[in-house]
Amino acid sequence: MLNSYIRATKLRCWLSRPDCPPVIRECKVLFDRIVHAPISATATAVPEDLYALIKRRTAVLRARLRFDGVIYSRASTHVGNSQVFFYPRGDWLSSPIPGSIRHIYASPAGELVLAVQRYIPLGRDDHTIDPFAMYPGFPAKLYSSSLSCHLESIKVAWVVGHFARWKVSSDQAVILSLCRVSYIPFVSAVI
Repeated sequence: MLNSYIRATKLRCWLSRPDCPPVIRECKVLFDRIVHAPISATATAVPEDLYALIKRRTAVLRARLRFDGVIYSRASTHVGNSQVFFYPRGDWLSSPIPGSIRHIYASPAGELVLAVQRYIPLGRDDHTIDPFAMYPGFPAKLYSSSLSCHLESIKVAWVVGHFARWKVSSDQAVILSLCRVSYIPFVSAVI
């Protein structure tokens, strides 16, 4: 994944250079038009789990969403882009919690909303010690590998960022925050 990202970044840099051939630039213009073309908004039948949440039989459903330059997807489209940290009920004073995007739908007002299943925290009765608790600067935590049975609606603005998940056993997973904390520009040295 990292190699693909690096190659795409190099290609974007090359396409932005003034010495890029005009034919290639024209292909970039056409590609950008296709990628950023508006998606038609037609209401479709709502799955039963989403109906239990929104109480509507039809809604505009999306497979992915771009918000502030970040792509979010439902888990059936792209698992990695569906794993998000979010503030429950938009409470910025609480700690963000991990969840998986099951559906992306439009509210009656047209706002795109995420239907998310939370990852279940490890219970106290598990007697499991989180090995990452002693490293407060390392944003990883041990969770159950199971998801909550019910969905909850969250606004995209409540999302902090993505996370990586590593299933370490059949019932436990390490969740590592990939949230952007700060921007440190990459400076290449010219020798």
